[in-house]
Amino acid sequence: MLETLNKLIADASAIAGSEAQVAKILGIPQTHISGWKSGTRTCVPADRARLAGIARQDAVLELVRATLESSEGTRRGEQLSQLLGKFLRPTGAVLGVVVASLTSLIFFSPQQIQCILC
Repeated sequence: MLETLNKLIADASAIAGSEAQVAKILGIPQTHISGWKSGTRTCVPADRARLAGIARQDAVLELVRATLESSEGTRRGEQLSQLLGKFLRPTGAVLGVVVASLTSLIFFSPQQIQCILC
């Protein structure tokens, strides 16, 4: 989990220019990112999705992955896995279109990143 998060941070930093720029885009102190990397601070699913958006990765998939990881081993996690499994199987291609559409809304374009940094 931590390895995946650190790669996500590295990818977002490469796109934004630095971890400091990622923190600025997210509106958080840079120390939060350092805490995420070391495992001393939890990166909530919404922030992982935002990191994925900056990194131009599938933000919806990251949101789902992070949500499942955060509730792993709990009753909530079991129920969520069952519900997502039931949802993912029958929808197939429709899910791909929905995910692609939602992801395009979450990604940050280079222009948006530049505007945020101005």
